[in-house]
Amino acid sequence: MKKIIINGYELSEEQLLPIMKAKETTFIIAGAGSGKTLTILGKIKNLLENNIKPNEILCISFTNETLNNLKKNIIKNCKTSIPVYTFHKLAIEILEAHLIEFEIAPPNILEETITEFFEKEGFKNKVIKNIFWNMFSFTLFKTPKNWQKILLQENIKKEKKTILSFINYMFSNNLEKEDIITLLKKKRLKNHLILIYAIITYYETKKERNNYLDFHDLIKKATNILKEKGCPFPIKEIIIDEFQDSSYSRLLLIKEIKKRTKANLMVVGDDFQSIYGFSGCDLNLFLNFKKYFPNTTTYQLNETYRNSQELIDTAGTFIKKNPHQIKKNLKSLKKRKQPIKIVYFKKKETILEKVLSNIKENEKILILGRNNFDIKNYTTKLPYQLKSNNQIEFQKFKNHQITYLTIHKSKGLESDIVILLNVEDSINGIPTQLKNEKLMNLITKKESYPFEEERRLFYVALTRTKKDIYLLTPITKPSLFIKEIKKDKNVEKIYYF
Repeated sequence: MKKIIINGYELSEEQLLPIMKAKETTFIIAGAGSGKTLTILGKIKNLLENNIKPNEILCISFTNETLNNLKKNIIKNCKTSIPVYTFHKLAIEILEAHLIEFEIAPPNILEETITEFFEKEGFKNKVIKNIFWNMFSFTLFKTPKNWQKILLQENIKKEKKTILSFINYMFSNNLEKEDIITLLKKKRLKNHLILIYAIITYYETKKERNNYLDFHDLIKKATNILKEKGCPFPIKEIIIDEFQDSSYSRLLLIKEIKKRTKANLMVVGDDFQSIYGFSGCDLNLFLNFKKYFPNTTTYQLNETYRNSQELIDTAGTFIKKNPHQIKKNLKSLKKRKQPIKIVYFKKKETILEKVLSNIKENEKILILGRNNFDIKNYTTKLPYQLKSNNQIEFQKFKNHQITYLTIHKSKGLESDIVILLNVEDSINGIPTQLKNEKLMNLITKKESYPFEEERRLFYVALTRTKKDIYLLTPITKPSLFIKEIKKDKNVEKIYYF
């Protein structure tokens, strides 16, 4: 079989098979750290060497972080550049190629509109006011100032997050506002649905007034333009990374491009790492891939080059408790004694400093949180500066190479050492206490296993490390996941009191 060298590594037979024996549609299930990026790069390199032109390859990645990483590696290994898109950017390119005029909606416009609706309509609109009373059992709020105080309550914050997830899922899966009317006939969660209908109406009015297209509009409009006018690009090969985080609207866009161009399709992903359900992604599209693309050849990448066998044994046992996933058994030649370290503490403001003090200066460190602001709670006594590319420079640890990201943004990335914050039993912990099952179950399939997506989020965090991961856990309220793994032989317990 042909040798392909990527980043100085010769691709394994497991990685070469889907490249050299490519079919009309190739489905690659790639375990964490198994070299899926190397395989994608190998595929691109092989295509270019076989006279496929750069502009005939459509490469799609899910986040800007993974997209930029892919772009750099293509130039490094192929000595040329090819277009690499997020779905968002691809839709924009299609619309612009067809000379469609539009304004891109500001980022987070839906979230900001929900907050705006609560603040304005919640007080002045009598119908909405009554719905709030019914939903939250409030005492009468008589002044705007009084209402602003009520909005700070935790149950209001939770409801806003749930509504955001609900609407994102609707739009990502081609559900319309009118579908809420159908749901209302079932007479379940009536107040919630009326509130959501009102918010969507308010949101649509805001977009129309500004001629905005949001992310969901762009995907839908691009798909419709392809149906009407065809594909403006000479695509022969489609390569999609992180396909486990796809949505129905994105799938329809790809199907339309494939139909119009007759291009071959290769998708790569891992159902164990599907963590974007809150934004409308549907893992069932990955699990049932052949339903949408019948003439598919499936391959698995099961040898991991990032993690030690000990880490993937523990992480694998944890994630595979959910039986509604694709079976896989990762293998590694790397060995490391107790790479998972539970760090129990009492004082959040001092624990990060203690952990960093015990890590060698030459190690690359990745600190992960659920939210962008999580690190602030750990650094009230540890001054730092934010540098470019999410780099952090602590005054006390200037020789350490440290990056801070949310777990979601870290997917596809790796580091020598990982420190995971908030491994606790709280709303911002892992798993989160935020529950939205009743409302979301109106439009989604019920989770097949408790904390299904939260388990995958934890798994993603665990598998970012090439050496060790430190799980920062308050002794008074440890995460349910900590209780689950703490007796594993590959887990070390460290106490800082």
